[in-house]
Parts: sequence; structure tokens; C-alpha cells
Amino acid sequence: MSEYDETVYRTSPGRAAKLMIILVGLVVVGGVIFFALGDYWISELSPAGKAFAGITDEEAAPAVAQTGADIPVTLDFIESKDFRTLAFNALPGEPGNNPTINAKVGDRIIFNILNAGKSFHAFGVTLNEEGFGGILGGTSVAAANNPLKPGEGGTSQFIPGEPGTYYYICTVPGHRELGMVGTIIVE
Repeated sequence: MSEYDETVYRTSPGRAAKLMIILVGLVVVGGVIFFALGDYWISELSPAGKAFAGITDEEAAPAVAQTGADIPVTLDFIESKDFRTLAFNALPGEPGNNPTINAKVGDRIIFNILNAGKSFHAFGVTLNEEGFGGILGGTSVAAANNPLKPGEGGTSQFIPGEPGTYYYICTVPGHRELGMVGTIIVE
């Protein structure tokens, strides 16, 4: 009998099962750490990365004194059941969907925001026709990297200093494209 005739046991089914349990445990723990500590639902630089690059989320809005009326606006974040359509107050085709706000230069628009949906959302006013950046200072409620959870809300205000078209949006990337955008027309 030579050394090659001897039966060599590489592992047992019990040891293979233990190894699989350990590997699955490592994947689960790694996933928990990744999803708990990372901004996995957005595709933008972290706050530290933005600070390092000198990028700010909000554009400086010129100081404007209120010379007109107060316009209270209540906006609720909502989603369709399949999360493919997002909107303010009502889904497309329903009354009250993404209401257009009409104001005059110097009016104060007071936004009362509520996340009535099941996803994370944030609010802001922008001059940009698309995207989620360029939020005017003082108009945001929460932020994409620290959004409103379901049931949370907040208040912000906007006093337009120039006539034109402004947009109120969900500042979480991708939500504006799915329908969370409304128009503010300033005369």
C-alpha cells in the first residue's frame, strides 16, 4: 500500500454547511453596514465629498423684502402603488395634481410640506427646468442626503424677487423625472 492509496477526506457535509453559514453571515453583515451607513438610494456625492469639492446644494437667493401677500400652499408627497409615478397632492389625471402657484414679485409663498407617501422625499424651489440641483436658499425642507421619512413634514418659504417661472420639486435624484415637479409663475 502506498501513500496514494489512502482515502483522503477533504471535508464533510457538516463542515461545508458551517462554511456556507459563515459566508452568508458575512454577506448579510456587510449588506447591513453598507445600507445603514451609505446613501445607497441616491447617486450623488456624499456631503463630505461635496464640501471637499466646494459644491453647495443651495444657490444663494437674493434678499427680497416681502411687499405682497402671504400665499399658503400645502403640498403632500405621494406615490402610485407601483412607485412609477410620483406627484404632489394627487396623481396625474386627478384634480389637484402638482398645482400651479401664481404669485407676484414680493409675495411670500409659505410651503407646508408633508411626506404622505411611503418613500423618502425632500423639497426645494429651483430656477432650473430639469435636474435636482440649484435649490434656492431657504426654500428647502430636508435634503437628498437627509430626506423626510414617511409621515414627516416641514415648512419653508419663498419670496420671489424677479418675475419668471420657478419650479418646486422633490430634490431626491430621479423623483422629479417621475413626476414630482410643479410650477410657480411669478408676474
